[in-house]
Amino acid sequence: MSTKVDTLMQSIETWLKQLAAELEEGHTRGFLDFLEAMGRFHQYSARNVALILQQRPSATLVAGIKRWNELGRRVRKGERGIAILAPSLKRVEVEEEDGTVREEKKLVGFHTAYVFDVSQTEGKPLAPSAENSPEGPALYARLRAACPVPVREGLLRGGVHGQTDGRGIILAADLSAGDRAAVLLHEWAHVLLHYGGVEPPVTVKELEAEAVAYAVGRHLGLSMEGSRDYILHWRGTVEGLETSLERIAGAARRILEAYGRQPVPEGSCLGALERAQKARGVAA
Repeated sequence: MSTKVDTLMQSIETWLKQLAAELEEGHTRGFLDFLEAMGRFHQYSARNVALILQQRPSATLVAGIKRWNELGRRVRKGERGIAILAPSLKRVEVEEEDGTVREEKKLVGFHTAYVFDVSQTEGKPLAPSAENSPEGPALYARLRAACPVPVREGLLRGGVHGQTDGRGIILAADLSAGDRAAVLLHEWAHVLLHYGGVEPPVTVKELEAEAVAYAVGRHLGLSMEGSRDYILHWRGTVEGLETSLERIAGAARRILEAYGRQPVPEGSCLGALERAQKARGVAA
């Protein structure tokens, strides 16, 4: 690996140690800030989200020069790029059991790539993001329709807001639409992360699920007010934190992609914004 890649890897390692130390001491602000950034930059890995935050904490929307040019914007002269890690792939031949040979791409390392925040660009205005305009009932309905397992409301034992067995989700019927959306995100994360594979300790499971819910919920405009105390309560061990962060990033990405594929109800301000965005050919 190049010296630049080594430097980026080391900065990630240092950041992870600092984040782990903060969580051990009961401080969640840094973790919550990272999760909010993960929601904004859900197309990037957890490592690259950390690198973006380290270099430009105020970043809100990033892309490479080619993508900005496609959107009708140009990076201003003299702006410094945000260094991230991009995979280096090599084509290799793989022989199948029947003797046929196919080509596949194999990861052989990483190289440095650069992105720029929208504040570093100028040109054609971008349409407002529809995802940050929550409407309680409309948002919940859209999330429920996007969820890969059946969701229903029902009576749960005292203090329990939601539960899942991996095949379906039950939400407390007395929750508001906004709270129902937040709890649905938490249970949806459990479905994606904690069924059908190696089961981590309950502290890790709950931390991962609420972290996914917070990242997605904040991106969609929910307040997620109870997440800090919940994460603080379930922070448990921080061993393997980097692995959990990548799992959290992957689950958040899958939920937001499923949400984005759902049609928006007619008459909703969400729908109006998204239809305007599509008409202009602008995608964040």
